[in-house]
Amino acid sequence: MPQPHDSNLTNFLLDAVCVVDENGVFLSVTGACEQIFGYTPEELVGRQMLDLVYPPDRKKTLGAVSQLMDGNLQYDFENRYVRKDGRVVYLMWSARWYKDEKIRVAVARDITGRKIKRGESPSEASRWRLSGSPPCLTPPDSAPIPLSRQDYVVLTTLASKCEPVSRKEIVEALGQDYLGYDLRRLDTQMRRLRRKVEGACGLRLPVATLRGIGYRFYEEAEVLP
Repeated sequence: MPQPHDSNLTNFLLDAVCVVDENGVFLSVTGACEQIFGYTPEELVGRQMLDLVYPPDRKKTLGAVSQLMDGNLQYDFENRYVRKDGRVVYLMWSARWYKDEKIRVAVARDITGRKIKRGESPSEASRWRLSGSPPCLTPPDSAPIPLSRQDYVVLTTLASKCEPVSRKEIVEALGQDYLGYDLRRLDTQMRRLRRKVEGACGLRLPVATLRGIGYRFYEEAEVLP
């Protein structure tokens, strides 16, 4: 395997070559970093690798790391990661622990396409669910997060459509006059919701801001009465 720091070679890889320290902190990422993780190498260096692992897969990932650092090579280990854009992807890893250098070198390959062809989905085990009685949002494999009635209306308006939703549609769903509504309130509400969800379960709220348009809920969701 070529040296992980040899950028002349690894920039042509379809896989991402990750070097982390003994605590799991990224030291370098080369190859298909942005294609796989959605982050630039500079954004990942210094971050804890486990933070990107899809929460339901963290326990088994820690187990695999423990085996690796006990001297067992890892081949074809699979887990799920959360990309920068919030999408969940399946990755396959091959890794080795270099005890003297105190680094782990791991090669990641995105196998999401292969899984989908088999009828699987990264978030198949669970999906985002919105319930109105009482108002709450249940992220995949996580406990329900209580919502205010206003938050529930906003998220339901977004999750009920598989397309961008304008700010005007959201304001009208809230029963407000669009022309007299301060749109900064909506932006503040969305920022607060994102922080609330990530703080509660570690997942990003799958709502993208579309400049000049509005918002889009970009993952499959089930809306319950």
